[in-house]
Amino acid sequence: MPIQAVFFDYGGVIGRLDRQEMARLEDKYGLPRGGFWHALFEIPEWYEVEVGRSSEREWLKGALDKLYELAGQPIPGIRQDWHHIWKGVDEGVVSLARGLRSRYKVGMISNATKNLEDVLANHHGIIDLFDVVINSARVGLAKPDVRIYHLAAERLGVPVSACVFTDDLVHNIEGARAAGMHAFHFQGVADLERQLRALGLEW
Repeated sequence: MPIQAVFFDYGGVIGRLDRQEMARLEDKYGLPRGGFWHALFEIPEWYEVEVGRSSEREWLKGALDKLYELAGQPIPGIRQDWHHIWKGVDEGVVSLARGLRSRYKVGMISNATKNLEDVLANHHGIIDLFDVVINSARVGLAKPDVRIYHLAAERLGVPVSACVFTDDLVHNIEGARAAGMHAFHFQGVADLERQLRALGLEW
């Protein structure tokens, strides 16, 4: 079946997540390697907020508590510093998405807080790039649950087998494939373009 829709993840694909900056902050604050990611995205408070059952404030408090626990002491200033791990959008990926939209439907599937749409609209100014934004916190489902990928295809009115998805996390790719989508592990825009062209996409 020909591809009709291309879905992108937000954090780590459209939104640039600087893992080198994470490592720098871990060194600065005496955190174990990988501690920053763990404190933000592998705590119960994140799992609650990403499916809309909790608030962003409660998640951020949980993240700070986990960072303090990992450091073994309070670490004033880290709340302001962690904004530096986000480096705006990847202009190459945005350009690719714009090119694809001339021939295909373009969407986003993201595990996020309810703030995502505001970030896309008012911070990045790119929400109009997407025919649909599937925000886990608003639909009550999170990747890699196969239901979120089926919902995304349904919202665009296309068969799930006619969709492509890219994400920087392998387990989310596995979820998309289990749902019946074509899916590629994001390792840079050049690699993604190569994968899409190999699938027969043109733009």
